[in-house]
Amino acid sequence: MAIPLRKDIQINPGVLPAGGSALDLNGLILTDSAYAPVGSVITFTNKEDVASYFGSASAEFSMAEVYFQGYDNSTKTPGALLFARFNPEAAAAWLRSGSMAAVTLDQLKLLSGVLTLTVDGTAHTSASIDLSTATSFAMAADLIETGIGSSVTVEYDTTQKRFIITSATDGAASTITYATGTLSAGLKLTAATGAQLSQGADAAVVTTAMQSVLDSSQNWAIFTTSFTPTEQEALDFSAWVNGQNYRFGYVPFTLEESALVSGSTDTLAYKIISTYDYSNVVPVFGDQTHAASVIGYAASLDFDRQEGRVPFKFRSLGGLLPEVTTSANYDALIANGYNFYGAYTANNYDTRYWADGTITGDFKWFDSFCFQIWLNANLMQDAIELFQSNRSIPYNARGKAIIEASFSDTLNQGITFGGIRTGVTLSSSQISEIQNAVGADIYPSLIAKGYYLYIADATPTQRQERTSPSMTLWYCDGGCVQKITLASIEVQ
Repeated sequence: MAIPLRKDIQINPGVLPAGGSALDLNGLILTDSAYAPVGSVITFTNKEDVASYFGSASAEFSMAEVYFQGYDNSTKTPGALLFARFNPEAAAAWLRSGSMAAVTLDQLKLLSGVLTLTVDGTAHTSASIDLSTATSFAMAADLIETGIGSSVTVEYDTTQKRFIITSATDGAASTITYATGTLSAGLKLTAATGAQLSQGADAAVVTTAMQSVLDSSQNWAIFTTSFTPTEQEALDFSAWVNGQNYRFGYVPFTLEESALVSGSTDTLAYKIISTYDYSNVVPVFGDQTHAASVIGYAASLDFDRQEGRVPFKFRSLGGLLPEVTTSANYDALIANGYNFYGAYTANNYDTRYWADGTITGDFKWFDSFCFQIWLNANLMQDAIELFQSNRSIPYNARGKAIIEASFSDTLNQGITFGGIRTGVTLSSSQISEIQNAVGADIYPSLIAKGYYLYIADATPTQRQERTSPSMTLWYCDGGCVQKITLASIEVQ
């Protein structure tokens, strides 16, 4: 037998992954519905599942109907909608059974036995529960509650077709476990049979609640609420996004009369913009469905498409009712910093669309803000994939080239999408500021490529500590035309 060649040559198969998208600009809705468990994020991929979970008459479903449509003629629609619980009041712990939709009353009446579960730290074993006398699922819930005792309340929810066992106390000390015992599987009160737990919580604090959301999921970009927040809650949400380094946006909504008074200092938007100078907020004059349309727009942006960039202004959606129908209200809302869905007319032509497409802070325009979220998330993914590519990056010209090459696909896709533009004329002050930072005239490169990545020479300390050299990416947004004034002149 010959000597195997693997003594000297060995081929190790492997796969170079494509990488995938660093982030989907999914929408997040904070809900005060007791259906949503505290401390968890629930993800839905269609409106039908939202209706099954929250009910077809719920605000959550009406928002999902709007959200999943995106906007008229969009080339893609949102792929997911996230919900998280925000409880303005203290919440009680609950145990919700698996779905009983396929269980008939006759089958339910065959069940009997005991349940054991721990409520508020104390173990409870029920008396023997016999459901043979139940004439409805609601009566069965009463029999279960009687068997367990006063530590809980039990109801049968006709929306979700589930039994819900709720602690008689609320707040952070309110706790509950899955059930055991001979009746637990039949009533689907175990994890294996699809039961869900939600522990009690004190009244939500914005910073704590949002951190809980981030601990569960960061695959979202813009959020709003299914409930109308108090002014202080809206300001607290605005303060939170203001401190998130442009990573998230918030959409407060209101129908306050003061918003229709031009220059009013009593509006929510005035406090957000002028009093506190909060960035990353999209104030909306409207209700929950209008806020859902805003986050649906962001989730519908097609970053993989040639010229996929579409400004928020002028977007329309069939079935979304306009809140603004007069020129006076249009002027007042624009002056006060609100976005709104309006009905417009000229001659014999009527249409509806969003205006003005703004977001508070330096980015100013909502489409520009959404693009920078996508861009920076993908640049972050590019960087970590570079570090994990099993190569060293020297502190020299070759290292700079390696780093720039790692970002090139994302930057080129940004150009294709329309978020980065070539041929943009900069002001003299912009040119001077960039030249002072770089120490050279890079304006021709910015015009030609649409961006310029500057990587400074590393200092001895940076090399010794293996930290990042100074790096700055400048890219030209280019903006979008949103008004046309045309001189129409007859030549005689």
